[in-house]
Amino acid sequence: MKIETKTIPYLIVLLYLFALSTIIYSFEAIQSAVIITTSILMLLQIRSGNSFFKSEMTSFLVSFFIICVIGLWYYGPKTITMLANAMLLFVIPLFSVYLYQLNRFLENKAKIILTYCYSIGLLCMYIVGYYIKDIPNHKFNWYFARFNIENHLHFHGTYLSLWIGVAILFLIDFLIKKKELKTYFACSLVFLMTFLLAGLIIINARMILYSTLFLSVLYYYFYYYKTKTLGNKKKSFFYLIALVCFILFLSQRYVEDIAFLYKNTLSNTSRYTICYCSLQTIYDSILLGMNPNSIQNNLNACYENYGFLELSRANINSHNQYLDFFLKGGILLFISFIFTLVVKLRHSWKQENYLYFSITLLFTFAFVTENILVRQYGIFIYVFCDIILLGGVLSDESHNGNKIKKS
Repeated sequence: MKIETKTIPYLIVLLYLFALSTIIYSFEAIQSAVIITTSILMLLQIRSGNSFFKSEMTSFLVSFFIICVIGLWYYGPKTITMLANAMLLFVIPLFSVYLYQLNRFLENKAKIILTYCYSIGLLCMYIVGYYIKDIPNHKFNWYFARFNIENHLHFHGTYLSLWIGVAILFLIDFLIKKKELKTYFACSLVFLMTFLLAGLIIINARMILYSTLFLSVLYYYFYYYKTKTLGNKKKSFFYLIALVCFILFLSQRYVEDIAFLYKNTLSNTSRYTICYCSLQTIYDSILLGMNPNSIQNNLNACYENYGFLELSRANINSHNQYLDFFLKGGILLFISFIFTLVVKLRHSWKQENYLYFSITLLFTFAFVTENILVRQYGIFIYVFCDIILLGGVLSDESHNGNKIKKS
């Protein structure tokens, strides 16, 4: 283990504040201050480190370098924000390898994760309460319910669902691995999971809902398959599948999706137009991308060309994180970003860290339908997960506390 520096106690406190800041999400300035201060203390850890660079970090650093070059070449109003976000997304999390050399972090890691889960749980309790209060207005229509909650909270449903989905995967990991829990604590976790699932159903973000449920079942299966105890858990495994089916039944959205596809084609949807215009804009500058300051203008021109004036007036972006990076940095940034995900998935799978594998897949799916990493709420949860978990898969396996132990 590495000798702790004087900044370590402050960094641990900040990680707790990082997790707790989800409760005061509306105060973005406070959340930003916590993120920035945490990042500075993460950077300071290199002073006492023996080594930093590993070959697995190449794609992260290349992505950061490409964004820096593009941002400085097309210097404009968005440049500083682009560089700061790139630093948070691709550089700061790499320093988490030092956290996994510290006993203090390893001792507090589970508590930090639970702090995050309980914070999201409180948020979900409020959502459930507001949903019940708002029944006379939405009359159990999921779309009106979500619309009213988003307007009341001033929080986009996709990002809120992503926060909840990550909390559910964290909690499933904790419940599966903890063999003995005190009764009152176990009850509180079940109570917490109930509200998390209720919040996920109420917000009803299609991709996040389906992905979270699928990955929860997948995690359960892989964990008990690897520990060779799946045979003893068949009954509970089928109960879990039944619960997932029940949740899908409660979610009215999948029924509407099937009905829509039966009566219409994808080419009639606004999503199709958004994707088509994004691809057409990419084709005009496929190698090196284009000026980040003019991407939205080019997309709006395409929307107007095909008669979707409402998309242009609303300044709708690509709604796909992969296409967003393709637009900003061309095929080079697109490939390097894909490789960052591949590194996470490959090493977490190799080390049997199914928690990080599941969370990375959740982001991978979410990126298909939303530009998650262009807003603070999306950057926040992405960076939080990487700071807490990435160091475990980039470090030696002996430091990986999430590795499955075979019985």
